[in-house]
Amino acid sequence: MNKKITLPLFTILVLSLISFTLLPTTTNDPVGKWKFTAPGAPYGYDQGTIEITREQDEYKATLSFTGMDYKYDLEKTKYEDDKISFGLYLDGEDIFILLTFTEEDKLSGKAMHSQGELSIYATREKDE
Repeated sequence: MNKKITLPLFTILVLSLISFTLLPTTTNDPVGKWKFTAPGAPYGYDQGTIEITREQDEYKATLSFTGMDYKYDLEKTKYEDDKISFGLYLDGEDIFILLTFTEEDKLSGKAMHSQGELSIYATREKDE
């Protein structure tokens, strides 16, 4: 009698574990407008906006600094595993930016360049 109960319970347990691991995991969506700050960056380059869009399976992003109308196209925009990365060529310098979701509407990471790296933080702008 005990074996008759144990086998079905074991089977149910195994099947539920298999189905749980096969469920898609939820990921954050980086698409939107993000206000960023980069403490330690030169004045004028320390805050602004990053706009991220998605067309089919390709992400694109632009960056503008507060007080400037010009938008920089960010290169090689890539998003996977809750991390978004892109490159920027600014004032003769290649800059690589890597941001990770820390909360649903918050990103943090590093901007790396030839002189070192800077911390960068971004918060999603809410649609009004």
